[in-house]
Amino acid sequence: MQRTIRPLLLRQQKNSKLQGDIGLAVAIGWLCGNGYSVAIPLTDSHDYDLVIHDGKRFYSVQVKTTYYRRPETGNYSVNLRVSGGNRSGTGKVKLFNPETVDYVFAVTEEGHLYFIPSKMITARNSLSLCEKYAEYRVDHL
Repeated sequence: MQRTIRPLLLRQQKNSKLQGDIGLAVAIGWLCGNGYSVAIPLTDSHDYDLVIHDGKRFYSVQVKTTYYRRPETGNYSVNLRVSGGNRSGTGKVKLFNPETVDYVFAVTEEGHLYFIPSKMITARNSLSLCEKYAEYRVDHL
């Protein structure tokens, strides 16, 4: 039986929090299915969304979702910065810092998944999921 892939419909969520909840659920499912133990921080005031354990070490993971494609390339673009909310303060923008998390787990609307070591990310505002990150594409829902 062939499996039909349905879009995650990220853009149809009422707000970005619900969009993020979908990404978090997808990330947890993939990580658990690939042998990681997963813990969720008690609050959302950290730079990371998940803590994972591979049997030897703990790692922090920031989960990102996207439905936006760059018109010039067709590549999905992931917003890395945080604007407003409780993480950056009112009116402030907090740029991505690869020193604060070990991995970025990105989920696209089509269900493409990327598990990228943060040290491989040089961008601070947004990340284009282009050929440079193809080796970190881990699965398709």
